[in-house]
Amino acid sequence: MNKSRIALLISFAAAILILFLIFLEIIIPLLGYSILNAIVITSVNFLLFTTAYAYSIKKSNKTFLLFTIGGMGVRLLIMLVLIFISIKFLKVDLLGFIFALFIWYTFFLIFEIAIVRRGLERR
Repeated sequence: MNKSRIALLISFAAAILILFLIFLEIIIPLLGYSILNAIVITSVNFLLFTTAYAYSIKKSNKTFLLFTIGGMGVRLLIMLVLIFISIKFLKVDLLGFIFALFIWYTFFLIFEIAIVRRGLERR
């Protein structure tokens, strides 16, 4: 679980940095809030992963696969709903939002793979 804390700490530090850059007017507020929105959505996705993983790692293989593979589908659906709400109802810079979403999703996915691989090696 140390890797998940590191990932969330990096994400939190990036969010603080973006807020600082918005405050100093180095980046446009619309772009900054779009990036923050993407960070929040992907962080929620990662928190859902860590919760499901922590619950299922000590369970049977069937339960572990159900929460890991099935959880991916549920998390993807939740992300799609949040992305749709963000694009449709919130004023976001579309290119900045999509680019930040891609970068942070990839970042968290690397950590997810490392966490699962390390957990399965310990089993």
